[in-house]
Amino acid sequence: MNSNNSGKRKILIADDDDDSRAMLSFLLEEEGWQVSEAKNGEEAIETVINEQPDLLILDNRMPKLTGVEVYKHLQAKGVKIAVVLATAHGYLDELASSLGIAHFISKPYDIPELLKTIESAYKNSWG
Repeated sequence: MNSNNSGKRKILIADDDDDSRAMLSFLLEEEGWQVSEAKNGEEAIETVINEQPDLLILDNRMPKLTGVEVYKHLQAKGVKIAVVLATAHGYLDELASSLGIAHFISKPYDIPELLKTIESAYKNSWG
């Protein structure tokens, strides 16, 4: 990490939809985040382990591993990371609470609500 980014909060966007990742990357970089991307569950796990982001936006429906599988894998490895679970499918609140994930958002994203959810997840995890 170079000195220009040393104070930035790091976020990983794990989503198989290229347009969604690009939109979120642009938005979050504008908000001051250092953004990484993963297009499937395996990439998400690898990136979390290698880059240690502060927060993970985790789409549930991805190839190779679902968001739930990624989350469970990270938990099993003892990885502590703030997570915002995202999906376009309606059962999100039940799914998130069954996993112990307090922060979730439905797609398509409501941008003000997304930003509020990200800030809340970050503050609750890192104070």
